Amino acid sequence: MDLFLESRQTGERLWIELEISRADPVANHAKFASAHLLQPLSERDTFVSLVSNHVARGRANLAAHAIYLLRIAGLKAFQIPLLPELDARKVMALNQGEASLDGLPNLDVREIIDLTRPVASVNAGRIYYATNALEVLLNLQQWNRDMTDMHCRNAWGRRRIRYLVAHPSSGLFAPSKFCAYTRMPLPNDSSRFQTPAMTVPAYTQIEPETGIFDGQKARLRLERLGFRRMHISACIPSLRQRFASWLELHRGQVNVDMDSCEFLVTGA
Repeated sequence: MDLFLESRQTGERLWIELEISRADPVANHAKFASAHLLQPLSERDTFVSLVSNHVARGRANLAAHAIYLLRIAGLKAFQIPLLPELDARKVMALNQGEASLDGLPNLDVREIIDLTRPVASVNAGRIYYATNALEVLLNLQQWNRDMTDMHCRNAWGRRRIRYLVAHPSSGLFAPSKFCAYTRMPLPNDSSRFQTPAMTVPAYTQIEPETGIFDGQKARLRLERLGFRRMHISACIPSLRQRFASWLELHRGQVNVDMDSCEFLVTGA
């Protein structure tokens, strides 16, 4: 363990691992999973993996998938970018002592704590901000999958959308407010989840009064995770064509003003 935080007021404990440039960033996930199976950690305990940009994307995604396994095992677990302002070369230079620490951004401990606390709770689980790009993309896939189900379409209705997550390689899009949140089983949920992503049934249970239905908050969270914001007019023609096809398919679920529509784009 690299960092341990404990609240004197609530007794909450954060077990934090820093994955700077590991060849196997899943090792610590496995260690905590094994410890939790042998001697279950309490509801006050949370495992946090902070992963830098120097960890290869495939390995980082594998580690993010392992987070879901920890959650299914009953452990509160998160994967969060470590100093996302630094690119892979800068992280490597710092790790090897080849770069100065001057001007290095501070680790935002307050943000880490906030991201490990739920923003809402529904019958389908506790709702949190998405904390890594893989969670966002799983949500994007799930929204499109749910829209093939009549009951989900009816629950969703038709909503006005300004910001959409765009995945160019698959040609899929989804409302950013849906993609910016994830869910976790409640402590007494012995069935766990069949899917790790946010779902339309879970999303539509969230009461509007919680304040998380804020497009600006969702957009800023996604930008923090490395998604690039761009107006539809600035996109390459092929992406606009893919969006036109997608929109034609989902006109019954989304109402988009083409003059103000913006994408949050990932190349992953």
